[in-house]
Amino acid sequence: MISCQLSYYPLATTGVNEEVKEVLKTIVASDLQYETGAMSTIVFGESSKIFSLLEEIASKMNRQGFKYALSISISNLCNCNLN
Repeated sequence: MISCQLSYYPLATTGVNEEVKEVLKTIVASDLQYETGAMSTIVFGESSKIFSLLEEIASKMNRQGFKYALSISISNLCNCNLN
C-alpha cells in the first residue's frame, strides 16, 4: 500500500472549478480510498492502481486540451486504514 497526495492546478483558464471537479470525479470512480482537502487530495491503495489513476487523470485532461500542473507526493509509509 502507498499513499499519494496530489494537487491539480488548472492553468490559463477561467474554468478552474470545472476542471478540478473532473479530476475529483476520476478519483471517486477509481474505487481507491481518498481524503479531500482544501488544496490537495490523498489517495491510498496499491501502487499499480494509483499510478494508473495518475495516468488516467493526465490522459483525460490532455484529451480535453486543458493546461495544468499536477503536483504529487508518494509515500510507502501511510495510515491506510480510513473509516
